[in-house]
Amino acid sequence: MKLEFHGADQNVTGSCHLFEALGKKILIDCGLYQGGREMDEENSEPFGFDPADIDYLLLTHAHLDHCGRIPLLVKRGFTGEIISTAASFELARLVLMDSAKLQEDEARYKSKKASRHGKKETVEPLYDVVDTLNSFGYFGRSVQYKTPLTIAEGIQATFINAGHILGSASIVLEVADNGKKHSILFSGDLGYDDRAIIRNPSAPPHVDIVVMETTYGDRNHKTLNPTLDEFYTAISKTIDQGGNVIIPSFALERAQELLYFIREGIEQGRLPHYLVTTEKQPIQMINKELSIKKQGTKHPEIV
Repeated sequence: MKLEFHGADQNVTGSCHLFEALGKKILIDCGLYQGGREMDEENSEPFGFDPADIDYLLLTHAHLDHCGRIPLLVKRGFTGEIISTAASFELARLVLMDSAKLQEDEARYKSKKASRHGKKETVEPLYDVVDTLNSFGYFGRSVQYKTPLTIAEGIQATFINAGHILGSASIVLEVADNGKKHSILFSGDLGYDDRAIIRNPSAPPHVDIVVMETTYGDRNHKTLNPTLDEFYTAISKTIDQGGNVIIPSFALERAQELLYFIREGIEQGRLPHYLVTTEKQPIQMINKELSIKKQGTKHPEIV
């Protein structure tokens, strides 16, 4: 067995881990680097492996820093199978299409800027909408939590609810080689108990090796109630002074939780009943597609 890190190594975005066993190359996530110009340059660099050599991509969840380079991976030669939970695929379609449009807009802006400075260069996007639509064809089997899936002879994957966003998972890989079994857990991003919308994360089984995401490993989060007190106070104080509250909540799942707690605050009398909220795409699409299914029932992963 061999393990390589090609992202989220000494930084906290661009998750991409390459696991090799029994002649198969398995990628865990293929995320976008985020954070500024240096990260943009990092995204356009070679992966550190040949995408055409990858047999499988296992997706822990649909945040951009975990799935955002999937269209680029396909663009550069990946022809294997992408395996995820059904909810992760639903979300990834929305997230990646939105990302592709942003990539195109950024490329057009840079091209115009170069033209104004007398340069006749056309900046190409990292990937475009066509690349993204093409990548969806490589999503294959959907998995259910705690249901082992044989992805290749001697290699089994089990997705465990990570409690982070809809469809999020920790992934256990078990390898049977020469009568011996080896196991490795990729945590993905982990949620915490008693979330407003998402079910609690499940405890993982005993494994030999753990690859742990540690974005917030050096700090303790506030508990929920003091955080809500601060949130409601900030909104009420601003409205009392005749102001408007603008919340740039661009992260998937945080916007949904904010809307949930605003509604709770109104119903509990902690926020004024006349409070008006507006939301922008793609949040509206996500609410429509996932929170309330077409038949009028909640998504099964929502509490």
